[in-house]
Amino acid sequence: MNKPIRHLVPLGAENKWSDLLAALIELDPHPVADLLGLGDSPTDVSVEREAPAGSGGRVDLLISAGGDKRCVAEAKVLSGLGLGQLQRYRDHYLNVPHHVLITLEHFPIDAPRSAGWRSVRWEDLLRAFAGSSDPTVAETASAWLFYVDGEMPRLSADTRWNDLRDGEGFVIAMRARMAWVYRQLQPPAGVEHDLMSSSAGQSWVARLHAPARKTSYRVHVEAEERLSVQAYPKVTGDSTWRSVQGPSVKVCLMQQDVCTSAGFDWAYLRSLWPTMEEARDDWVTTSANPKAPHDRAAWQQMVADGGPRHLGIGFGEKQAQQRNECMFGARFQLPADSTLGSVAAELNATSKLLLRLAALPHQDV
Repeated sequence: MNKPIRHLVPLGAENKWSDLLAALIELDPHPVADLLGLGDSPTDVSVEREAPAGSGGRVDLLISAGGDKRCVAEAKVLSGLGLGQLQRYRDHYLNVPHHVLITLEHFPIDAPRSAGWRSVRWEDLLRAFAGSSDPTVAETASAWLFYVDGEMPRLSADTRWNDLRDGEGFVIAMRARMAWVYRQLQPPAGVEHDLMSSSAGQSWVARLHAPARKTSYRVHVEAEERLSVQAYPKVTGDSTWRSVQGPSVKVCLMQQDVCTSAGFDWAYLRSLWPTMEEARDDWVTTSANPKAPHDRAAWQQMVADGGPRHLGIGFGEKQAQQRNECMFGARFQLPADSTLGSVAAELNATSKLLLRLAALPHQDV
């Protein structure tokens, strides 16, 4: 069954993964009862798929035991989380005691505990099911686990970013690289880090951030493959490695809880630049090009006041309207043939710069 199971749970079919998981839970819930919070000896276990979760939302699995709703589970394979998705689901099912985010070990998305969720890995669920006394459950879970393991790229610190195997899935290869880097991050105390899907929905972004000295501002670092997601091929070929551009790292000042970027403090950003400039000499010097008229006018004034023209890349009015945040800063580009170990080292070093920037007092210059 190891090979045929790929038809039931292909990596690109997240709904099929949730369907099969629901079937295994109903066949034998006992191996995963602790992981999903179903109680010591759950009985009469049922799973509702795509349960309504308010305002058009639907949660992947709503698990009941003994007639009581016990667990809300959101299952992810390659996709990321929508803006505020978990909080909305939590609010809708506030009286359900367990809220679980299921992701792969290779593509971890850590559930925000502050929102009342906890993370469970697909592999842990499948390992538990593999020990089931039900032969169908045990055989299916073992084959599924074998399939997952075989689909994951084999990476190490010496793997080059653009060292792609002919015929492997390009999106999976790129996401696996960023996920590997993310797992090596060891930022100093005070710096948070997470792994998110990009707004474009294909690549993944490793992020580091810390609160700045001015209310509603954070210093924010994002690392993402520079190749446009519109240019992502489905599978790699002999020349695909030539198109990979390597991780681009943005170091920005982010303003939160806004619906427009018109009030962004460009003077504050310019006051951070001397520390950024001192930290490294490889900032990309292509001129920034803010799109919204008010962003462009503020950037031009910042340049007139002595700031560099390349300070101001980022996301402005559109992101403020869609995500209630905006950010501007500068970026540096890592080579496409960088090893994953060197990418992780660069981000760990940048986390220390981030902390220094966050500690700088807000001042008008």
